[in-house]
Amino acid sequence: MKFFERALRIDSEWKSSEYASVNRWIRRLRRKGSASTMRTYFKYLAWFVRFSGLSPDEFVALPKDVVAEKVQDFCDGFSERGRKSSASNAMKALRSFLKANGYRVEDLGLDDSYVAMKRVEYVPTKEEVYRMASVCGLKWRAIILCLFQSGLRNSALRALTYGMLKDQIESGVVPIRVHVTGELRKVVPDACKEGVDYWTFFGVESCEALRQYVNWRREKYGGIDDDELLFPSESRSLPVEERLRKPMDQWHLTRIVKKAAKRLGIREWKNVRAHSLRKTFRAVLDAGYIDGGQMPEDDKEYLMGHKLPGSKAPYHNANVNVLEERYMRLRWRVEAAMTDAVKVEAIKAFAKSLGIDEIEIKIAKLKGEEPDLTDMEAIGRVIREELGIRRLKAEDSDPKKIVDEEDLERHLDEGWDVQTVLPSGRILIRKRG
Repeated sequence: MKFFERALRIDSEWKSSEYASVNRWIRRLRRKGSASTMRTYFKYLAWFVRFSGLSPDEFVALPKDVVAEKVQDFCDGFSERGRKSSASNAMKALRSFLKANGYRVEDLGLDDSYVAMKRVEYVPTKEEVYRMASVCGLKWRAIILCLFQSGLRNSALRALTYGMLKDQIESGVVPIRVHVTGELRKVVPDACKEGVDYWTFFGVESCEALRQYVNWRREKYGGIDDDELLFPSESRSLPVEERLRKPMDQWHLTRIVKKAAKRLGIREWKNVRAHSLRKTFRAVLDAGYIDGGQMPEDDKEYLMGHKLPGSKAPYHNANVNVLEERYMRLRWRVEAAMTDAVKVEAIKAFAKSLGIDEIEIKIAKLKGEEPDLTDMEAIGRVIREELGIRRLKAEDSDPKKIVDEEDLERHLDEGWDVQTVLPSGRILIRKRG
C-alpha cells in the first residue's frame, strides 16, 4: 500500500505512483478536484484495493462485468452497514477512477441510488451566538465569535497562523482583515475551497475576544511565533512546541461548538455545527445595514467565499476599503435584543457551567420566600450562596472592584492597588487602607 501513502502526502505536491492507472487518475484529479476531494477519493480506492485483493492496474484490466460486480459489492457493503453516505462517496471515487482509465461508467449499469438521510441542522440566532461565546473560556469565545463574524469555513479558520494577522492584532485595528488565499492550503489542504481568493473581516466583538485570548496565550507561553497557528491543536499527546504548530482537528472544533450550545441550553444543541455559524453570518448579511438599505448581493457572495462570475472577484479584491465600510454598517450589535430575560438565561447557563445544579428550582424557592426579588437579584443571590461569595458593601473594610485597562491609571491615582489580572483581561483592584 506504499503508493497510497505517497499519494496521500499532499504537503507540497502529489507523488507519482508505481501504477499507470493511478497516475492517470492523479492527473485528472489535479485538474478537476480539490485537495480535500483527492484525499477522500484516495482513501476509498485504498480500501477498495484491500477489499478486492487486486492492484489498481489489475483491477482496470478485468472484464467490464467483473469490474461492475466488484464495485457494486464494495459500495453495497457500506450501505448494508447503514453507512449510506460512505456508500455514495465510495461510488463517486471509484467511478472517477474508472473514468480516468477509459471506462464509460454509464455503460457499467452501476446502482448509485444510496439515499442518505439529510443531516438536520440548527442555525443559532445572532443573539444565541453571543450567548454561546459568553459561556466559554477565552480561546473558544474567540473561536466562536471569529467564525460567526467572518463567515470563515472551519478549515480556513484552522489554517490561520499568528503571523498572518500579527500586525493587525498588535496594532489594535478594528476590523481585522482576513485574506483567504491558496497559501492556507499549505497548512490545511482544503482551507481554500475551489481556490477562491477573497477577503473577510473580524468585527468589533471578535477582535476584542481575539486580543484577550492572544494576551493570555502570550503570558502563558512567553510569546507567540509567527508560524504558530492562531488556534492550534489541543492534543495533549504532543509536546507544546509541536502542538502550537499543528492545526486543530476539524471534528474537535465542531464538538466544542456543540458543547457551547449545550451549555447555553439550546435544545437542539446536537444539530449545531461550526458550519452553522457560517449560516448565522449569512443571516446578518441578509439583514441589511443598521442605517437602512441592503448590502449588494455580489458583496454577500464574495464575503461567503463563493466564486463570482467573470471579472467581479478582482473588482472586490481591489476594493477592500469599500467592502470593509459596508461590513461595518451591518447589524452586528445586539444591545436592543438583550432583554433582562435573555441576560438571566445567559447567567443561568454560565452558573450551570460552574457546577451549580437545579438553579431554576433554587431561584423559584427564593422568590417564593421573597416575592419582591427580581429574577436578576434572585439569581445573583443563589450564585453568591452556592459559591460562598459575600456581597461587598460600601462599609466593607476591604473594598474591591473590577475595571478595564483604560480606567486603571485613574484608579491608581485615587488610591487603588492592582490585585490580579482576570482571564477576561479585566483587572481586579483593591482600595488602599
